[in-house]
Amino acid sequence: MSRTIANDLGIYERAAHAWWDPRAAEFRSLRRIQSARAARLAATWGERLHGARVVDLGCGGGLLAEPFVARGARVIGVDLSGASLRAARARVGASFLRADLRRTPLARACADFVLLADVVEHIAEPERALAEAARLLRTGGELFVSTLNSTRRARVLAVWLAEGVGLIPRGTHDARLFVAPERLTSLAYAAGFARVELWGESVRLGRTLRRWTIELAPSDDLSVSYCARFVRGGGA
Repeated sequence: MSRTIANDLGIYERAAHAWWDPRAAEFRSLRRIQSARAARLAATWGERLHGARVVDLGCGGGLLAEPFVARGARVIGVDLSGASLRAARARVGASFLRADLRRTPLARACADFVLLADVVEHIAEPERALAEAARLLRTGGELFVSTLNSTRRARVLAVWLAEGVGLIPRGTHDARLFVAPERLTSLAYAAGFARVELWGESVRLGRTLRRWTIELAPSDDLSVSYCARFVRGGGA
């Protein structure tokens, strides 16, 4: 794909100091969102996380790695941002690797769980990320994906509003890369996955305005942000 991508991946280098700083605005909303997602996944996966091998593709500063390590998982985080990885290593007792998440040097079938949290809406070929997740997972392993829907509402809320008022850094997203749930499921199926669960996320407007931090709640509404769990089959 030759088109120019507008989302600014340099944010994760320039703002890496802010990953864990409660006074900094850049990742305050993302910390809150990922904490809620981690709690839901921990409740779902339960004791299976203890001793499990988790690969966090596009791990950034380790926001999801930390809660899974706390639950006894062995986590490897993968990211291209060296500055973000330094922030992750300083905070989280996990292994971190600088690599392209679409072609990591990790061994085939090395993971029990793979995370693609807020990643596929930043790359032009999400099928490559899903294919790599499938390669890394053992048969029966699970993939978690969170992303933004390719709707006008998602574009208005996530780009025009959230970036416009500074709830997330300006330039974080290119709405042309947003992925509809149907497309994500189709791409995952082609990579050898079956979908286990799909849920939307709605903004808790009152809390968001009071705390000036985006807060999401699980919802049946898939029109903006949504999450999915997939299981790796044996045929791909």
